[in-house]
Amino acid sequence: MNTHFHASSTTRQPLLKVNDVARLLNVKPRTIYEMVAQHRIPFRKPPGTNILRFDLDEIMAWTRGENTK
Repeated sequence: MNTHFHASSTTRQPLLKVNDVARLLNVKPRTIYEMVAQHRIPFRKPPGTNILRFDLDEIMAWTRGENTK
């Protein structure tokens, strides 16, 4: 059985969870939820769900003050 995986430069990073972003930004998860509620941080929410996910590239650009939208 051949189980080779090929990564390319176009492969997207997996989306981060609230706890991942909280650790990255050195804040409590509650702070991330508050920022999401205030639309102060870029996030993704699949339609029809309450699942929050964050794109690492968008979060890093946001921390640098770059416009992500």
